[in-house]
Amino acid sequence: MYNDPTHQAANPSAPVPNANSTTNPSPGKVGVDGGVNKVDSLLSTSSALASPHNQYQQPMTNDDRNYDGDNPASSTDGNNTTLSSAALELRLTQLRSASSTLSTTLTQKLATSQSGQNLLHIGSSLSTLPPDLFTLLSTLAPFSADVTLYEESNRNELARIVSKGNDIKSMRRRCIRGRECADMLEDLCCAEVDVERDGKRRVRLELMMSGAVINVNECDEEELDELTHVSSLERAAHTTLHLVQELRSSTAEMSAFTSTQSSSNTTTNSSSSDSKNINSSNSNNSLLPSLHTPLPDDTEKAQLLLKLAPRIRTLEREVVKCLVGRLEIVLGQMKIRKMEVDSDVHDDDDDEGSKEMKKAIEDESLLMIGHCLRGLALLGTGKEAENTFARVAIMPLIRSKISMGRLDEGGSRGECAGLFSLLDDIAFSIASTFGSVLQLSEGIFAVSKNDEGVKDVPTQSPLPMEVDLVTCGVWVPIAMALMADTGIRMAIFSPGIASILQANYTALDTFLSELAVSLLRKSSSRDCSDKAGESGSNSSSFSEDNFESLYFQPIITNETIKNAQSRIYQHEKTTEFAKKWNLPIYYQLRFGECCTRLNKALVKTQRYGWNSNVFTGADTLASDMRHKEGFELSLFLELYDILLSLWKADVILRPLTHRFLRGAVQLLGRTIAFVKDGLEGSIKFGEDRSGSATENGSLSINGDASKSSVENEYHWGDRVDDVASVAWELTLLETCITHDYLQKIVSVVAPSDVANQSNMFNTEPELTELRAIISDVLVEASQEINPMIHKCWNEVIAGILTKKCSAPLSAVKGVAATYRMTNRPPPTQHSPFVSTILRPLKEFDAMFANRTPPQVGMQWKVFVVTTVSARYSVAVEELLATVQRTEVTLKSRKARRTAAGGMSDGEKVKLQLYLDYKEFAKNVEEVGVDGTSIPGVVKLESSTKEAESFQQKNVGDGN
Repeated sequence: MYNDPTHQAANPSAPVPNANSTTNPSPGKVGVDGGVNKVDSLLSTSSALASPHNQYQQPMTNDDRNYDGDNPASSTDGNNTTLSSAALELRLTQLRSASSTLSTTLTQKLATSQSGQNLLHIGSSLSTLPPDLFTLLSTLAPFSADVTLYEESNRNELARIVSKGNDIKSMRRRCIRGRECADMLEDLCCAEVDVERDGKRRVRLELMMSGAVINVNECDEEELDELTHVSSLERAAHTTLHLVQELRSSTAEMSAFTSTQSSSNTTTNSSSSDSKNINSSNSNNSLLPSLHTPLPDDTEKAQLLLKLAPRIRTLEREVVKCLVGRLEIVLGQMKIRKMEVDSDVHDDDDDEGSKEMKKAIEDESLLMIGHCLRGLALLGTGKEAENTFARVAIMPLIRSKISMGRLDEGGSRGECAGLFSLLDDIAFSIASTFGSVLQLSEGIFAVSKNDEGVKDVPTQSPLPMEVDLVTCGVWVPIAMALMADTGIRMAIFSPGIASILQANYTALDTFLSELAVSLLRKSSSRDCSDKAGESGSNSSSFSEDNFESLYFQPIITNETIKNAQSRIYQHEKTTEFAKKWNLPIYYQLRFGECCTRLNKALVKTQRYGWNSNVFTGADTLASDMRHKEGFELSLFLELYDILLSLWKADVILRPLTHRFLRGAVQLLGRTIAFVKDGLEGSIKFGEDRSGSATENGSLSINGDASKSSVENEYHWGDRVDDVASVAWELTLLETCITHDYLQKIVSVVAPSDVANQSNMFNTEPELTELRAIISDVLVEASQEINPMIHKCWNEVIAGILTKKCSAPLSAVKGVAATYRMTNRPPPTQHSPFVSTILRPLKEFDAMFANRTPPQVGMQWKVFVVTTVSARYSVAVEELLATVQRTEVTLKSRKARRTAAGGMSDGEKVKLQLYLDYKEFAKNVEEVGVDGTSIPGVVKLESSTKEAESFQQKNVGDGN
């Protein structure tokens, strides 16, 4: 027996161990020293504290070793006296205080451990714990057994109720699924009957078309009309779709059930050998059964459907076959009626009854086609509808129209002159015969961006279409017909002549861009019949036999046509069709033609000068360009006409816009480089006559031809008239490139007018960006022109004029010789050479006053006047210095002054220079330059100012 205080409390006769024993520490020390971390120590301590006879003993001191608080008799001993009542009360108070302190400490430690917390669940504190846990457990054992038995009986009753409830739920589910299976089986049988009926009808129709006699008794007693029969086929398609979906679901259900069964068997086998899994299963069994627990899987329906799978798959194939066959029959009947109408085109005597009957037949055919298209779309076989429409309706029509003779109609062999009319005829024939079918298809299956499930489709992606007759039924057969025949393919895509290739591409591009509009736009005859039908339906009251007003009417909007055109452009057959064009070769041919024209013009200009006529266009065109653009030199007329020819309607191909724009920049750069080289002296102008004296590139022996060649060559940059004319042409060219030429390109490839965007599949932001790109390219290409213009005027022209104006300045030195020792009278007017100083500038300014670039301004003229006046002032200063030295030398000969004004020779020279200055200043003002701002003119005035007094004196003397 353990030294357990609980056991001692339950057995008072058991000996109490010595408090000083080291083998069993006191309960108090266990609580204080932290032994409460163990469950046994906790139970011992709590029992000792809870017992009224053992109040959590403390180690006794020598004073109270013989004292027992509960038994006063035991406090006496033979060697000790009895304690007084006061001492006993004091001792009792101390023990109670210590017990309370230790109890609080133990409670706190119990609360900090898991086992202690479990113990405290019995009581909120140590004072509320039962006095003896063993006794408590023994007392509660019978009650606990009764509760266990009651709980077990309730569990069994609950399990029985849940089992009966699950049986009811299982039977109810089975009944529901049984009815579902019965309905599906009935639908399957009905669909099979419809399919069988259609087969009999088609066989009967084939016999009728072959002319065989049909037994009337073989027909069904309750024969359905064609429209009702076709609608039953669509209903069969609905039934087939439902059955196929149920079959797929059943297959997935059986697969999941099989995998679940195999995994549960594996788990059961492994749990039988693992004791932990057994314990976990026992713990799971302790969960109460519930009616909310899902029923186990029932595969009876799935098994039935799997047994019906062959019939369902057979029905699916047969329904598709019946719908396709019925679609072929209706399309064939529409073709026959169209041929009859075309053959009776001159019979306009049809009465109203005949027209209404034809409209009723047309409406019935459209209704049947709608049933067939919807049925095929339901079964996910929209491609079958597209292929059937292409095979039965479109391909025969295309084969009857496309031929090499029709392709070359109106032109010579290989020119494809009849391609435009051929494509228009095909589009018109398809629209007039099957336009209503195409409109019906678009109205049924067209999808809008706002529809549910379509908002996540990317903007550039085509909208999904279950049946797309416009693209796959019409455009794909046409493209295949044009690409299949070798002769037609070579004639259209590889004619070998640039103009024919461009015409073919333009024809097909226009046809493709307008295909959706041509097919989906209602014809005038169709509009008239619709209006007649509407007026008739409005005039007559609705009856049970008149359902025309309830027929489906397709609504074709601009968005519908735009989406159809988008699908055409983004179809893979369109991409394949576009790859057949060898457009880079076409661009090389066109660019080669432009380069040849420009090179010939440059060579002729270099040989015969800027005034040579190198324009290869018509005279009226040259006159118009001179009047509109202002060009005068024929080289620039030729260049601008070449640039404009790149964007003519019979030249440009929109996919090659970037190449043509690059070619225009290259041609412009070639011309600018030619002008720059001539201006810098890298090339010479003039007729080279050395060719007549050379053979195989070697010069003649005598060298006469070489001498003649040198005499005829010149640098046009040395001729001021040529430089000014070229600079003005460059100014006009820059203006045209950045304005008129830009508008020309934009109007062709990115027009702002919506009417001109029929063959362009670009959004408005894309067109705006394209216009900005073209503008940036042209502005960048013309950036070299303006610096060249400034160089022509401010450097070349100013330098040439400065040289010409400076030539007469050599006569300044002759002024002194005119009056030295000649006894000539004092001058009264300016020297003749002064008027010739600025004469070249005046004449040039008068000639090119209206052809001076506005960006040049007066800078070139100021430069000429400044330079010439500076040189003039230097010459005058030198002459005055010479005169001054001469006067100093002849100072002793003042007596030799004659009556000729009484002026010395030096004074006469100064007076002449003053008069010359006045005339030069006048000429400076005449050329439009402010002389007061020119340093040379100011210097001339200061140098000759002394002679002003001589002039006044001379006037006073009457000379």
